[in-house]
Amino acid sequence: MLSGVQRVSLEELRRLDPEIYDRHLLTCEPGPLSEAAAELGVTCHHEPRLKRSISPWNDFQVYQSLRDLMRREAFDVVHTHSSKTGVLGRMAAAAADIPCVVHTVHGFAFPAARFKAVRKLYQWCETRCGQVTDALVCLNSEDRQISIEQLDMPSERIEVIANGVDTDAFRPIEDQEARIAQRAQRLPGDPERPAVMMIGRLWKQKQPEAFVAAAVALIQNGSDAHFYLAGDGNLRSQLEESIQAAGVTDRVHLLGWRDDVSALLPLADVMVLPSLWEGMPIVLLESHACGVPIVASDIPGNRDCVIDGVDGHLVPKNDPQCLAKRIGELVNDPQERKAMGAAGREKIVREFDIQYRQRAIESLYERLLAR
Repeated sequence: MLSGVQRVSLEELRRLDPEIYDRHLLTCEPGPLSEAAAELGVTCHHEPRLKRSISPWNDFQVYQSLRDLMRREAFDVVHTHSSKTGVLGRMAAAAADIPCVVHTVHGFAFPAARFKAVRKLYQWCETRCGQVTDALVCLNSEDRQISIEQLDMPSERIEVIANGVDTDAFRPIEDQEARIAQRAQRLPGDPERPAVMMIGRLWKQKQPEAFVAAAVALIQNGSDAHFYLAGDGNLRSQLEESIQAAGVTDRVHLLGWRDDVSALLPLADVMVLPSLWEGMPIVLLESHACGVPIVASDIPGNRDCVIDGVDGHLVPKNDPQCLAKRIGELVNDPQERKAMGAAGREKIVREFDIQYRQRAIESLYERLLAR
C-alpha cells in the first residue's frame, strides 16, 4: 500500500543519491509502494509470507528468508519500519552480520495493547531487538523516553528525526473558485459545503469509527458539512453498516484507497485523526502544509504535529463527543479555520521541510558507515 509509513519510506528511497546508494526495498507483495519504488530505479524484493498477524512457524520461516536474502546481497545498511517488520528484519539483519541496523519507530503499539500478557510480549520483542539496533530513529521525544525507560535502549543510539513534507507538492489552493471546482471533480457531494476529512487505514489504531460517530452526531445536530474518509481496511464493512443505519449515506462518504492525497488534502476544511497511537502521522504534517486545521487525539506523535488552539485542536482519545464538538466549532467558524490553517502552513515551512529530514537520515547513515 501507499499509506503514511510507506510514503515516508518511499521518500527516503527517492531522495537517496543513486550514485552513492544501491537502493533496495522488501515488501510482502507487489503493489503501489513497490511499483513507485521500481520507477525510481529501486530493486524490489517480495516475501509473500510476511503478514501482519503473528504465526510463530510462519514468522520463523520469514526470518530465515530475510536472513538469507541479506547474506546474499551483503547489505551495508538495513533500515526497517514499523513493529512486526522491525522485529523480523532486525533479528534477520543481526543473524546476517549486517554492519549497520537502523529502525524507525512509527509509534509504539505495546502501550495500547488491551491485555497485559500481549503488552509484555510486544515490549520484550522491542527490548530484544533494541540490543541489535545500531540506531533507533524516533519521530518524537516521547517515544525516545519510552525507548530509554521501558526498553533499556542506550540514549546515545537514539536519534529523534521528525517526519518532513515536500512543501511544494503539498500547498494550499488560494483560489476558492478553483478549489470548489476541484472538489466537484474529486469528491462526491455538494462542493460548496464544508468538507471534513480523515485519511488513514480503516483499522483499530486509527479509530475511524470515532470519526463516523462524530460525523453522524454533527449531521443529526444540523451541521451542513460533508464528511470524507479515505482509506481501506478490515473495519470498512462495519463503518458502512453504521453509516447506513444512521441514514447519512449522502453525507458521509467512504472514498477507499486514494493515490491523489496531495490533491485531496487542500480540498478539506478540517482534517481529523482520532488515533490510539502514532509516531508522527505524515498526513497531519501534510494537512498543515496545505493550510488545513486539524482535530486529533491528544497522544504522543499527534502532540508533535498540532499546537492546541493555534493550528488545530487536541482532544482526549476515545471521546467522540469532544471530537464532534471541536470539529463542529471549526466547521462553523471560517475565520478560525483560515487563521489556524495559515499558522499550520507557516510551522511546516519553518520546521518540517522534507529536506531537513533527508539530510538527517543521510548524516546518520554516513556516521554509522564511517565506523
